[in-house]
Amino acid sequence: MAKDKKKKEPKVKKERFKQLKLIKQTYQLTKEVDKFLGLILFGVFALTATPIIAIGILTTTSPFAQIISISLGITIGLMLMVIVFGRRAETAAYAKIEGQPGAAAAILNTLKKGWVTTPAVALTKQQDLVHRVLGPVGVVLVGEGSPNRVSQLLQSEKIKAQRIAGEVPVTTLIVGMQEGLVPYRKLVKHIKKLGKKISPKEVRQLRSKFGAVSASPLPIPKGPLPKGLRVPRR
Repeated sequence: MAKDKKKKEPKVKKERFKQLKLIKQTYQLTKEVDKFLGLILFGVFALTATPIIAIGILTTTSPFAQIISISLGITIGLMLMVIVFGRRAETAAYAKIEGQPGAAAAILNTLKKGWVTTPAVALTKQQDLVHRVLGPVGVVLVGEGSPNRVSQLLQSEKIKAQRIAGEVPVTTLIVGMQEGLVPYRKLVKHIKKLGKKISPKEVRQLRSKFGAVSASPLPIPKGPLPKGLRVPRR
């Protein structure tokens, strides 16, 4: 038993070190976009913890109660600070990749269980791209690039997809920062809001159909995601 505990301890320490390292990297990368991140996080902690601690100290003379109020203030302050940090890190992650070729593919890859994303099923020399998503909503073709060029590319891919999908609905959309397009940060939410239209079994059948007729995915431009900074899952 003692040997097992000794073996587990180094593993736990390594995991903690990795987590701390990841937090540090995320903080540094977020700060490149969010210059006042440190001050904001300190402000959130101070404005949350200070009143709780002050009330506990001023309203009671019991040392035990004061210790409880200090602990409670620090805990709540840290919790809110982590929540704010997570949200600002998410915003920074999207800001880093918005507008870069392949950014939509990176975001779509955060769709996991029950979803299949095939990046760059079609592209142009100008780096306009169409990505395909199979899931409960049916088939979704996501275009990114120049809206005019992508519209034509999407229409061509939609005709091909409909031949394969049969009665399964095929939806097209264009992601981008211009008015009328689906914003990058709302892409996953927008797709999920299309509603459940087919069963998991039908998704698997659909995947087999597309896998049987599709060639290998086309290469997409590298580097949409900054190293160490991931797009948060939704």
